[in-house]
Amino acid sequence: MTSRRLEESMGAVQMGLVKMLKGFQSKVLPPLNPKVVAEEEVNQMLTPSEFLKEMSLTTEQKLANTRSMCRPQIIKLLDMGETTHQKFSGIDLEQALFQPFPSEIIFQNYTPCEVYEVPLVLRNNDKIPRMVKVVEEGSPYFKVISPKDASHKVAPGVPSIFRILFTPEENKDYTHMLTCVTEREKFIVPIKARGARAILDFPDKLNFSTCPVKYSTQKILLVRNIGNKNAVFHIKTHRPFSVAPTTGTLNVGESMQLEVEFEPQSVGNHSERLIVDYDTGEKVFICLYGAAIDMNIRLDKNSLIIEKTYISLANQRTVTIHNRSNIIAHFQWKVFATQEEEEREKRRICDDLIKEEKDETDEFLEECIIDPLLREQLSILSRTFENQKRLVQGDSMLFLDSIFTMEPL
Repeated sequence: MTSRRLEESMGAVQMGLVKMLKGFQSKVLPPLNPKVVAEEEVNQMLTPSEFLKEMSLTTEQKLANTRSMCRPQIIKLLDMGETTHQKFSGIDLEQALFQPFPSEIIFQNYTPCEVYEVPLVLRNNDKIPRMVKVVEEGSPYFKVISPKDASHKVAPGVPSIFRILFTPEENKDYTHMLTCVTEREKFIVPIKARGARAILDFPDKLNFSTCPVKYSTQKILLVRNIGNKNAVFHIKTHRPFSVAPTTGTLNVGESMQLEVEFEPQSVGNHSERLIVDYDTGEKVFICLYGAAIDMNIRLDKNSLIIEKTYISLANQRTVTIHNRSNIIAHFQWKVFATQEEEEREKRRICDDLIKEEKDETDEFLEECIIDPLLREQLSILSRTFENQKRLVQGDSMLFLDSIFTMEPL
């Protein structure tokens, strides 16, 4: 059954579902037209403002704002011959006979020792009546209350509603798993209770505007923990952006400074995400933007002709660098024109070293057959080549020629 057909059949039973929920003694009501999506869409990262809004919702508001569901994880297929006479179904084996909503039950913003409730709606996807039950695993915090007609088969397209009760002892995280059993399979519905949370008030976007190319521009962010739990976090991004510090701990109500750096190596527009990873598992992202332009820094000439010089003697000419910008220009005379060419040459040299190391290792192992004591020196050979590769990676590739020299480099 496709997602579209699922939505159409859900719409067909909306009125019946409304009547059932009206007799349901719960303030928590699910939306009537959720759509089936991939799990990746459900678990998308949020911006800081979206995360703040999400964490401020009550359990009731969270469920009411849930507009999507994903197919449940089937953990075991059953022999339908032992459970029903209707052994054939038009539903694929990859899809459960019943679709749960919500596909993940979430409690949040709760107070210890109070009872919270969320309805679990299990709707029959098949074209014939089917049985379903929820197995209650032992837990002092979660309880399942089955409907009165739980022992009867559920008509096609009709939901069966179970009540999930949660009684927390303290404001911390809880996890649990419900096992739903149909005539054909067992599938699980996770339960997550979100306790106290750290929330750092990052901006959603950070724009560096126009900056010089190959030049470092920094912005300072002052972030505060506006949540109700101490923050333990890790931050990462990608070049040409960087951030410091990359890890930190921030108590409730306290603030700290973060430095975000933009150092583009090429002219043009650049954008990346800065991802904040909380120790509680949530991730938020900040959009980083920056445009790199050339500054007014020029050579006084683009070619240099040196007069005829006698062999073994030297002749020299001067070239001038003019910096007519408002920044300090650091320069180096290089062998290669671009960073890409330089990295390509370093990779070529390292590949040659790897080939040379393999050849020498093979030759050394042949010698070890004659003299096994030589095998102890194999680590020295390997370390020698590792040091050479490290030197290549750290080489600045400054201008070097047997005839021409530049001062200062």
